[in-house]
Amino acid sequence: TTSGRKKVPSNNAAGPSPFLGQRPRFSRYSSGVASSPPSNGQGTPVSPDDIEEDDDDEDIIDFEADFDQEDDPLNDINIHKKHISRIPRGPRLASQLDLAEHNNAIHGANQQLLPFNQVDKAAGKKVEKKFPTMEPLAPNPLQKKQSGANSQGADAANESPWKVPDTTLLNNPVEVKMQMLGDDTATLAKTIQDTLRSFRVEAEVKQEDISIGPTVIRFGIRPTGKPEMKPDAQGKLIPVRDAGGNIVYESRTRVSRVMALQNDLALVLEAKTIRMEAPVPGRPYIGVEIPNKNSRLVTLREVLESKEYQAARAKSKLAIALGKDVAGAVRVGDLTRMPHLLIAGATGAGKSVCINTIIASILTQASPEDVRLLLVDPKMVELNMYSGIPHLLFPVVTEVERVVPLLRNAISEMEKRYRLFSKLGVRNLDGYRKLRAEKIVRGDFSLKNLPAIVMIIDELADLMMAAPEEVEGMICRLAQLARATGIHLVVATQRPSVDVITGLIKANIPTRISFMVSSAVDSRTIIDMGGAERLLGRGDMLYLPADAGRPERIQGSFLADDEAEKLVAYWRRQAVEHTNTANNGGRANAPVLPQPVEPGWEINEHASDDFELEDDLLERAEEVVREYERASISLLQRRLRIGYSRAARLIDLLEERGIIGQFESSGRSREVLDSGNGSERRSGNGGGEGRTVADEAADIVAEEKAREEFLKKQREAGRLSPHITGEDEKGN
Repeated sequence: TTSGRKKVPSNNAAGPSPFLGQRPRFSRYSSGVASSPPSNGQGTPVSPDDIEEDDDDEDIIDFEADFDQEDDPLNDINIHKKHISRIPRGPRLASQLDLAEHNNAIHGANQQLLPFNQVDKAAGKKVEKKFPTMEPLAPNPLQKKQSGANSQGADAANESPWKVPDTTLLNNPVEVKMQMLGDDTATLAKTIQDTLRSFRVEAEVKQEDISIGPTVIRFGIRPTGKPEMKPDAQGKLIPVRDAGGNIVYESRTRVSRVMALQNDLALVLEAKTIRMEAPVPGRPYIGVEIPNKNSRLVTLREVLESKEYQAARAKSKLAIALGKDVAGAVRVGDLTRMPHLLIAGATGAGKSVCINTIIASILTQASPEDVRLLLVDPKMVELNMYSGIPHLLFPVVTEVERVVPLLRNAISEMEKRYRLFSKLGVRNLDGYRKLRAEKIVRGDFSLKNLPAIVMIIDELADLMMAAPEEVEGMICRLAQLARATGIHLVVATQRPSVDVITGLIKANIPTRISFMVSSAVDSRTIIDMGGAERLLGRGDMLYLPADAGRPERIQGSFLADDEAEKLVAYWRRQAVEHTNTANNGGRANAPVLPQPVEPGWEINEHASDDFELEDDLLERAEEVVREYERASISLLQRRLRIGYSRAARLIDLLEERGIIGQFESSGRSREVLDSGNGSERRSGNGGGEGRTVADEAADIVAEEKAREEFLKKQREAGRLSPHITGEDEKGN
């Protein structure tokens, strides 16, 4: 009752049910449910007269405070609730509880009065906890079918039939001849410091400011100055130091005074060339980089196996293994973030090796489903070795005439992707791939795979000579807009002049790599500052990222010809295997070997025939040759600002219409045969308004005179047939 607690005599001590929340410290459960009468330890019912009020709460403890003792089977609430847990919500019915089993479970564990720390020993085996189990529902055929489609879609989205090669195909860096790095750096540092002091330039070179790289050693020169002096306890002058222990200077040395001694330091150090950087970004010193006499090669494999590259590879399929910096740290670039790259350098400086390294970096991590390549090689010997790999969208282009149509196809692909992204509501290629993956998981395979496209042009100078206006305009258009669609440009040239690397191209390609060049002017053309003329060559480069204000010096990774051939042979062999598997009815997801030309990337071999339909351009060309009374390809290039191939085609069209004469072996300009206005004659208005019969006669006489002179020159040159006589000429 709520008025007070009752206490059973000591021989029959009993407490309230555990369901009421409290019980004595030393007790046994003598009753199972509320409907059972009280009983003693031997099961004899206790009379109500023996029950007296319990005024002593000393033996009463909180049930919840003692509930966490797992060793006590009496504390296991599941003994009493193993059947209650199966009762649904609502009022509990007595018929739902097996009273006999409940009493047996309680009285069997409470035969003696024992402390709680000994109950588990007397009870013997613990009562195992039993949890209710639910019978599974009947399977839903629709749900099962949908889950199967989801699993297949996820597998199709995640698994690729192409296998990327392992780095074991490349040469082991251990096999490369290794030498000790650096010279006696302490001696060189002292030489630099003494040389500066001999010119009354106060500076110091600390040992911790020396960095040893694969090909160069960088010494950090800290400009100091005249220190502030004070007497000590013995009266000796000592420099004043601040709270941090640094010397306080009355006046400091100008950085320009140190930079002016660049040639003097090169003379004292007996170095081939040195490069000074003032200041080094993020460092309190001026960097002096001298060649390392014990330089070593940086192989592509050691860069690919580095932690830095593996981290970049996990984020992007277009990670590029650049090389190692002056401190020996691995440097990695991401073409996705660049998003375009401009490479320039003199012949033999390492430009072609850098391009091969970029291609090899892609081939070692990306399948044809991830990245496709467009290679332009006007020199015909650098990139032709990659013919036949499945990554190519189009065979390696070696003819300059095919480059402009190829760029036009790239622009068309870019515009098509933008229209698709706009329709789907995504912003870039990454968003499209995420949306496609989500649709595949739901069983929707309507969106096709869109790989990234990397277009590599080995020599830009040849293209700018052939068609400067068209090439510059298309490259700038791609560089401005193609980033979001996954199309990236890698443009290289060995002539970094302003007519090749124009201001528009530089503005749209912010990431640049400069190898050794011949002059400081060329260096400023590439990276907007000098320094590239003092590089060592053979892979020594200055890398200027898009988000950096100053370039950093890197020794580029080296890829041997046999390593590139192994990679190409691997992909060619895998492409043939997949083609044979698909033809023999093998795996359904085996890719088909890409055709030599992908659909949509075809180039019309006679694309210049379209110029004949461009009446405006043809009429302008006719006006130009009539104005100058001569016709040449260079004249049309200058006046119409078009490329060589287009100007040559216009000359052929003018010759077919009889407006200009034939080509002469002497190299002189072609003669204009028809001096009248051809456009007016084609209009059929009889010469136009305001012309009289005398004007028409004068035109006819002038045309006959010009034709007679032309035939005379042809006869003198021996180009006329023998049966043409003077009478025939006069009659004509």
